[in-house]
Amino acid sequence: MSMPRFSVIINTYNRAASLVRTLDALQRLRYPRYEIIVVAGPCTDDTLERLRPWLPHIRLGHCAETNLSRSRNIGLAMAAGEYVAFTDDDGLPEANWLDTLAQAFAADERLGAVGGYVRDHTGVAYQTRHIRCNRLGEARFFDHPPDTEDPDWFPSLIGVNSAFRRQAVQQVGGFDEEYAYFLDETDLCLRLLQAGWRIATVPGAEVHHAYAPSHLRSPQRVPTTLLPTARSKVYYALRHNAVQNPVPLAQRQRDDLLASVAHLQAAGKIGAEHAQRLRHDVVQGAREATYDAFAHPCGKTITLPDPDPAAFTAHAPLWQRQGHAAALRVALISRNYPPQPLGGIGRYTHTLARALAELGHEVHVIAQSPDPEPRTDFENGVWVHRITPCAHVPAPLADRPEPPATLRQWTHAVYQCARTLAQRLDVRTFVAALWDVEGYELAAQPGWQLYTYLVTSYQLSLPLRTDWQANPHYLQHHVQPAIQAEAWLLQHSTALLASTHAIANDVRTHYPQAAQQLAPLHHLPFGIDDDPAPTTANPGGGEPGVAQPGLTVLYVGRFEHRKGIDLMLQAVAELAPQYPHVQWRLVGNHTLPGPGGQPWPAYFAQQHHGQPWLQRVHVVGEVDDTALLDEYRRCDIFVAPSRYESFGLIYLEAMRAGKAVIAGANGGGAEIVTNDVGVCIPTPDAQPLIGALRTLIDQPALRCRLGQQGRQRYLDHYTAAAFARRVQALLGPVPERAVASVQQVPHAGAERSLSQSPPVALPDLTDILEASS
Repeated sequence: MSMPRFSVIINTYNRAASLVRTLDALQRLRYPRYEIIVVAGPCTDDTLERLRPWLPHIRLGHCAETNLSRSRNIGLAMAAGEYVAFTDDDGLPEANWLDTLAQAFAADERLGAVGGYVRDHTGVAYQTRHIRCNRLGEARFFDHPPDTEDPDWFPSLIGVNSAFRRQAVQQVGGFDEEYAYFLDETDLCLRLLQAGWRIATVPGAEVHHAYAPSHLRSPQRVPTTLLPTARSKVYYALRHNAVQNPVPLAQRQRDDLLASVAHLQAAGKIGAEHAQRLRHDVVQGAREATYDAFAHPCGKTITLPDPDPAAFTAHAPLWQRQGHAAALRVALISRNYPPQPLGGIGRYTHTLARALAELGHEVHVIAQSPDPEPRTDFENGVWVHRITPCAHVPAPLADRPEPPATLRQWTHAVYQCARTLAQRLDVRTFVAALWDVEGYELAAQPGWQLYTYLVTSYQLSLPLRTDWQANPHYLQHHVQPAIQAEAWLLQHSTALLASTHAIANDVRTHYPQAAQQLAPLHHLPFGIDDDPAPTTANPGGGEPGVAQPGLTVLYVGRFEHRKGIDLMLQAVAELAPQYPHVQWRLVGNHTLPGPGGQPWPAYFAQQHHGQPWLQRVHVVGEVDDTALLDEYRRCDIFVAPSRYESFGLIYLEAMRAGKAVIAGANGGGAEIVTNDVGVCIPTPDAQPLIGALRTLIDQPALRCRLGQQGRQRYLDHYTAAAFARRVQALLGPVPERAVASVQQVPHAGAERSLSQSPPVALPDLTDILEASS
């Protein structure tokens, strides 16, 4: 038996921005056999322009009036599926929405309509679950189906999450077009029940309701008019109650709405003039509805045509269009995520999430909420679950070492969110970084897969963190327990992901207690998004020893010992007097304590007080992504003399901008910044950095060539799309055209000390120049 077809209908009016998000959510459904029909009202915004790119994949209808029921009927007449599902132009269905609705229809041939739960704009709290309505249009809301059904109250659905058997809707005449807005689906549900059909609500089919503003309500969800609401409320009561004198019933409905207006005004949500307009709407709407109820005793239903199977325009889900047999279901974990400031983990997680989503996969991110309350958002095709740490530390787990309390509060919150995703959406694959053991409680869970990305960890940081070593209490109660938890996680993850071979070797060297039983290890370098407007250096001319006008040297990184800020400042003090036209820009968190507890900028300014070249040293501090991108574009030489980077996204960012790079040779620096794209320097002191800077300042042609080759290296290996394809190849089957290289890292390899620079000599720049020509 073939899979039944769904027609998904969206009725829209002047909500272009939210409509596109709804379409994005719909193209990510798991169900493979559905069409999307958008019925646009008399829109005055850019709805039609925004729909143009979607037209190959959707069907477009038009409704000349702002009448929701008429618009719904236009969609029904176009629908070619056996089932029709409605969501709003600010609704965001979850991936399993149609699958769950289809199962309900298949289980009951007399099921005329079925809906699911609706979450509110927070994505966490429920707007509605189970609804019961009466013949006055009043509603009751239940978390669970009532234990005893009241015959005066019948099951009803909400329009943002409702589906109907087309045969049933055709039988009862579609939507009553007297309902321009409000109670339209309630009226239809009542007529379906009267015709002998059943109605159900299933928990698994969830839609998030974003509550976009409309022509009827403000962004604060305050009504701007009550005319259509009053018409519907009075008309509904008169249509579904047999009364000899309609006046008392109409007055009751009218008075209910007038009381609501008074409540809004008393609460300070509307002023006197606004309240007067709403009262006028209510009175006028009640009068018009009373007339219409008797002018159209059978309602304004229609005769729907039989569906035309040939008109069915299948909307291939994005995962199908990308050539996948099914979409991956994966949750990425990063405590920091936009709009919060990002470190390396948050940055690669954000990049990977969006890139996997562009390949059609079902992607979730578990991150910490910047607010006291959790929320779930749908952003760039990604479901972002912003959670808060547990208020109390849960009981220790018997099968694993206990991390510090503050980390455990977070890891348990991550586990609770992951468990919900596994139970509700069957998401059982997780990717987390080793830092802060974020995946600690996800490892060794039956049926789950945890991929742990190797990054600079507590153990790897310890030799370089003199502040930790000077604080015995913190070392004993936080650092050491975290290291023990790291070692356990390295052994019990499904697999380990190494962005460089260096980080893989360092982990083997510095976790001797885990080295013999490490989880399988794979080499998966990171990638980053391209700059939409990259610039590259101009080779120009110039004599050796003479700086070019406007030359800028850029440092990006925290002002701390591991990042080499001391080496950078020594180089600035040495070279700034010699090159009076060079600007030095230092970007990153500059508030961290340096020598004697002073921040590094203050210490540096004190050491060189009165020097005229200080005016060319610009401590920029932390900046947002847009400003950082501009810093890369404007610089000529990029410097990050880090004593250790497990990978070094900053190197890629500079290569993407087409700039020559000077990197520390420890960790991943030497793998990313090879001789044809930049210079890797040992970091025991500042002399190698000073020499590399002097040579690149003096040789503009070399700078340009290194920058151009760095840009090409980025395009060939380190784009966000390449990153996502590598992860895709590891986590699941991929189409032949998208095969990426994923290498398993051999357990044999050179071991070296993390805290000391490897014996890497400063490359001869003449050789570099010859090699790159």
